[in-house]
Amino acid sequence: MKILHPTDFSPASRKALELAQKLRDLTGGSLTILHATEPRYASPAHFFDTQTEKIFDEAEQAWSVWMGRQLAALDAKAQTVLEPRKPIPVILHHAASHDLVVMGTHGEDSLMDRLLGTTTERVIAQSTKPVAAVSKEAEPQGLSHLLVGWSPTPGSERVLRLAHHIAEASGGKITVLHVGDADELERINQSINALPLALEGRLEAKVLSTDQSPAAALLGFAHEHQADALFVGRSRAGGFFGSVTRWILNHAQIPVFVQP
Repeated sequence: MKILHPTDFSPASRKALELAQKLRDLTGGSLTILHATEPRYASPAHFFDTQTEKIFDEAEQAWSVWMGRQLAALDAKAQTVLEPRKPIPVILHHAASHDLVVMGTHGEDSLMDRLLGTTTERVIAQSTKPVAAVSKEAEPQGLSHLLVGWSPTPGSERVLRLAHHIAEASGGKITVLHVGDADELERINQSINALPLALEGRLEAKVLSTDQSPAAALLGFAHEHQADALFVGRSRAGGFFGSVTRWILNHAQIPVFVQP
């Protein structure tokens, strides 16, 4: 598994790095740590005179060297990439050549976050690859119990295959949970039977009938049954604002894997 970890060096990013390292080691894969940020110095200053331009260029180079050392110190085995550009396009560009993006999420800190989504939410909304979002409250464990939220969409089968791949590597178990109509159980079992390898009794399907919203029911079940991670398909209904995915990201205290 080729894993991309975009970092802003925040507490949430440190938790995400722990998960990325764990997944790399479990799957025998690779890890790329990326830091993207807009240039620190305004380009119009370069037009004042050649001496000013030299000062700004030297400051930019010194910052790049220092930041490169900070990235390298995070993980000696990882490849590191530093790009002085807007983060979201850079992350999406690098994500295209990786299997999974693992990044921290801070929740909604501002009005802009609420209107447009956080950086992590916006990456999830546009990424063609699965994204694992990790809050600063999360404690990445051994991935021994994976919870897959099932809905009657093609994305559910893809997210089940992702969870299956990780469970095979970790030796963990999977619970596939559908919140709603019990008639969906047959389709879930068909998808389970279509997996390349059974997990020998470590995979079960359940249907939960409740008055709670699907998102609240999934997180409640995850807490009650001590799930180590939650896997969901990216929700589309009604746009990203107010979606099931967004609600889960803002309330989950375990890593959330979102499959497009």
